[in-house]
Amino acid sequence: MIVAILLLFAVSAFFSFFEEKLGTFKWFVYAFIGLMLIILAAIRPIGIDNDSLVYEDYFFHYDNPLYEMTVEYSYRWLSSLFYVMFKDVHSVFLFYAILGVSLKLFAFRKLTSKPFLALAIYICTYYILHEFTQIRVGVSSGILLFVIILLGNDQRMKALGLILIAMVFHYSSAMLLPLLFFSNEEMTEREKKFYLALIPLGYIFCFLHIELTTLPIPYIADKLESYQEMKEQGFLDEVNVFNLVYLVKIAMFFYLVSFYDIIKEHNKFLPIMVKMESISLFSFSALSSLPVLSFRVSELFGIVEIVLFANIFYTIRSCWLSKIVVLGIGFVLLSITIFYNKLIQI
Repeated sequence: MIVAILLLFAVSAFFSFFEEKLGTFKWFVYAFIGLMLIILAAIRPIGIDNDSLVYEDYFFHYDNPLYEMTVEYSYRWLSSLFYVMFKDVHSVFLFYAILGVSLKLFAFRKLTSKPFLALAIYICTYYILHEFTQIRVGVSSGILLFVIILLGNDQRMKALGLILIAMVFHYSSAMLLPLLFFSNEEMTEREKKFYLALIPLGYIFCFLHIELTTLPIPYIADKLESYQEMKEQGFLDEVNVFNLVYLVKIAMFFYLVSFYDIIKEHNKFLPIMVKMESISLFSFSALSSLPVLSFRVSELFGIVEIVLFANIFYTIRSCWLSKIVVLGIGFVLLSITIFYNKLIQI
């Protein structure tokens, strides 16, 4: 499985060097890689990733009343449907993989002129996390990429509609509602400094143990309370706010903002993406007292990293060198995902 993922990354990386010259042929390759990513996520052996055993239990016990408060109705309904038809949890994996991968690949074509570069970064960063481990979030994050497009074009009501659809797949998508108040207008120097300042502010919240998790929303409040109980009982790991991946992301965020004016010429959605990445990084440290929420919010908003990291291409003059740098960063993050975070077993 890991060999197959590395091979697809290598193919995406190879074609990223020539995507400007391949014409329409590149879209056949692009679609083929997407198809392979869907198949890999759909046929993965149970237990190879962190959550497949849990999803299998949800699938076979979709009518268990205990899951009504922990699993979205959409997953339980799909499980009831596919259980009767196939009696195999891989049918659900296939459904979510088709949606999660396809939405992202279509979005990359609209969000960047370097879709193969974005595809390679996606395989390195969010593919395993979303299409193997958090398959419900995988679909909602794909929808989020289209929300960015709508907000960038000032179509807020349509964006609201997509967020509501995303909530059907994962309730955490409700945290995207504040995005409706975000503007994609050109950022002033004061705004840039504000969003950069959120990073150290998150550390201040962490060190002072300032709680941001009291939300008087019935379902979310219950979930947060259960997470808090799990943490107190030792079932949740502490968040390491100085882990290497997080520090690298902070460094890259400051780097991207320093080249804001150059990147903005190639990414019309850069203002809203910078704001989302700032919130992602801030949330990771500021919400570290509750690990599940810290990771969930950070990863949900951090989906923009796929495009932002690919945008590093525009900050280096040499075309080939710039792609080597971007792909090198991606490969390092993929290696950490596989061998350090162990999101997938060898």
